[in-house]
Amino acid sequence: MELLKLAKKTYPIFKKPTAHCIISTKKELHGWYPGKRECTSERLLINPYNGCSVGCFYCYARALPGYFEIFHKQNIIFVANEFDRRVGEQLDSLNVASCGYLSPVSDPFQELENVYKLSKKITVEFIKRNIPIEFITKCKIPPDVIELIKQQRHSFVQVSILTVHDKLRRIFSPFGADTQTLFDNLKRASKERIHTVLRIDPIFPFITDKKADLEILIKKAVDCGANHIVASILDIPLRIYNWVLLSIKKKFGFQIYSSYRRLYCERIGYINARIDYRKAIFEFLRKISDKNKISFALCMEYELKEGKILGLNREFMSSYNCEGINIPIYVRKGDKFFPWGNCFGNCLNCKDALCGIEELAMAKDQNSKKAFTLKDYRRWSQIYFKF
Repeated sequence: MELLKLAKKTYPIFKKPTAHCIISTKKELHGWYPGKRECTSERLLINPYNGCSVGCFYCYARALPGYFEIFHKQNIIFVANEFDRRVGEQLDSLNVASCGYLSPVSDPFQELENVYKLSKKITVEFIKRNIPIEFITKCKIPPDVIELIKQQRHSFVQVSILTVHDKLRRIFSPFGADTQTLFDNLKRASKERIHTVLRIDPIFPFITDKKADLEILIKKAVDCGANHIVASILDIPLRIYNWVLLSIKKKFGFQIYSSYRRLYCERIGYINARIDYRKAIFEFLRKISDKNKISFALCMEYELKEGKILGLNREFMSSYNCEGINIPIYVRKGDKFFPWGNCFGNCLNCKDALCGIEELAMAKDQNSKKAFTLKDYRRWSQIYFKF
């Protein structure tokens, strides 16, 4: 068996169903990363798989260090052994929790989930404690996971559908589910009265940005029961800028490649398309969403104005929270958690701290945006909630 040497440890590389290593982990649940932020609500971020077999060449996780760098260079995925057990132990150490998020940097239902079922097991840990959980996927949602989350009123699903054309989909997400299966995800979840979100995230300039196609995509998602739209334009991490541009050149030709070189001339953390191009797309999407009576928001979209970085949701979002659902902070009562008070979960824009945790009322001080850790949740559990 082939081995992978990392620091002082050596890991066997399992070849099936895709190259991966099993690692022990001390990872802890945590909140959003520090810096600029548009995500209104707090989340407990969960990554059971470091790396992803869906195969998106543009994925920003390819620019991350550590295991993700190895994944990008060697196409080896790292599986966090028994992470569901650790998640359960961490949840049991809390009296206050926010919604779980599977997962910000890899698809929770990629091929390895069929073997290790970590995403399902982690979902069980949240649901049996009555803590909400959400996930974003480009793969088929397992029926038993839908059966799980329909038991929890604030749990929801987000399905990433970049285009109505499956031939294009195969270029962007070669090992994800086909387009019809993705729409079926929305239909199956909405049938169970689960909040469902269509993510057109990202839109690729000159490739998937045709207005007629975007309108068809939104209309079809609405017909399948979607409750909310989230969109973005492709942003490119500097670290993988050449990788992404050369991939576009290889897949779509020199003319599209040259157009990207001209369009991507702004830098707001990542390398961004021109603001006038982005705003024109967002204005159209908001108009079509309004026409179809569905709420709309953007994901991590910014502009530079007078030297300041400003989020574009203030201009284009039609919902109270960026995922179209208000999820309060949850607190423990016995073995289970329950929604707390009159909290609407909009921490980024909150001034009143209805949950009682002053640090989460970030509208009081926009410089207070920080990455909350498990230690913070434990501190809040001791100070504010003693049941």
